[in-house]
Amino acid sequence: MSGEFHDLSEAALNFESGGRTHWGNLGDWQHARSYPDACAALADRLASGLRLDGATRLVDVGFGCGDQILHWIRRYGVRHIAGLNLSHSQTELARRRVVDSGHPGIADGLQQGSVDALAEWAARTNQAPVDAIVALDCAYHFPSRRAFLRQAAQVLRPGGRIALSDLILARPGLPLHRRALLGVMGHFSRIPPENLVGRDDYLAQWRDAGLEVEAFEDITGHVFQPFGAWLERYRASLEPDVAHRIDWKKYRATAAFLRWADRQQVLRYVSCVGFKR
Repeated sequence: MSGEFHDLSEAALNFESGGRTHWGNLGDWQHARSYPDACAALADRLASGLRLDGATRLVDVGFGCGDQILHWIRRYGVRHIAGLNLSHSQTELARRRVVDSGHPGIADGLQQGSVDALAEWAARTNQAPVDAIVALDCAYHFPSRRAFLRQAAQVLRPGGRIALSDLILARPGLPLHRRALLGVMGHFSRIPPENLVGRDDYLAQWRDAGLEVEAFEDITGHVFQPFGAWLERYRASLEPDVAHRIDWKKYRATAAFLRWADRQQVLRYVSCVGFKR
């Protein structure tokens, strides 16, 4: 283990691909049965909103181990990609994989760094203005989503598009005991309390940043319970000696957290697409 919260451990979730993938998101399970397929489906949901094509200048914030970068290249023909990712170990792996895929120029634009420095990084590296920004299943981990959206608006060209898959509160004014439990779980999951807001406040954050929301969809039913159901099937499908070597605590805790949040109507999982006014 690297000591980073976001490290390389999600490789253990990717044996269904023969170890060729390192996806690490919660997945869109509407039609998928395997974890890599569900992760790619969630990426496709955002890509559709961004209208990715070969001419898109894309910034990917929180690109993980590079699977989504490779997905943007292979499926959508995107040739201009740069990105910031907090994890050193993931960034190094992503860069190697993108180089090995024959795209060293794109690999050069994938850098380790905090989303807090998005606008500064974009200016320093001559990235801005860009056509699209994506944050796939990670914005709720950012130090401040509100600050991220404001910086994203600085980096986007007028009319440029932005897409997030994200967590919000199911409703404002949660009972105190549920809010307290959510705070504890959020602490261990590295989710700052200020990022957990209701739908109205969430959309207001976009508007305040100068972003017009074009599509907002609650996809909780495709994410929370299906992820946990898959995880149990997956564990049972592995050879005992393989399953025994995996530390399942993080993943089982995540699945339990999502099931609780769904049953108690505490959190919702959404996709949101907008553009810079």
